[in-house]
Amino acid sequence: MSGTLQSSDFQTTYLPLQTILPSYLYKEYSDDENLQAFVDSYNVLAQSYLDWFNQTPLAVYTNPTISGSLLDWIGQGIYGIARPVLSTSATIITAGYNSYAYNALAYNQMDYQASGTATIATDDIYKRVLTWHLYRGDGQQFSLFWLKRRVARFLLGINGSDADVLSNPPSVTVSGSTYTITTPTTDSSSIFAQAIGDGILALPFQFTFDVALT
Repeated sequence: MSGTLQSSDFQTTYLPLQTILPSYLYKEYSDDENLQAFVDSYNVLAQSYLDWFNQTPLAVYTNPTISGSLLDWIGQGIYGIARPVLSTSATIITAGYNSYAYNALAYNQMDYQASGTATIATDDIYKRVLTWHLYRGDGQQFSLFWLKRRVARFLLGINGSDADVLSNPPSVTVSGSTYTITTPTTDSSSIFAQAIGDGILALPFQFTFDVALT
């Protein structure tokens, strides 16, 4: 016998356990209908738990069955990334001669007004944030290509899924140490701009990143 063994000759596929090892009554109790009904119900319940775990891979947060508090538990418990809070703020300072109408403020007075909102990220946005930090297909070396792919994936990848980033790259311009990301105004791009402004998305600290919505 001749020939060369291939690595595929030794590959074995292991599937998760699909059926529980059922509980059963001892022989002397097997004729008791009530006890048998109890054991049968227990086996059905145990099988349902097994089916749920097989259908809900906890580490795969993009799975549609993972949402709400379960997603929070996975995001923070497994990956150490808490659900982000998106915030907006606006500040209006009125002061200085000839900067406001007469009789609006007394001389040498300053008026300071600040307002803002805070919103907990939805499951969709939370999953996009997780993918931003956990996706490894772009490598770990920062570059324009790396940045464009990550931005496009955040904007297009619903529920954190991968997306066709090569056909929809954003425009990125560089001036000194400032990167300006230009993208059309959409719901996801507005949230992306908030996330960048709040420092939710990890980026090299040596550079400044601005988002321009068109």
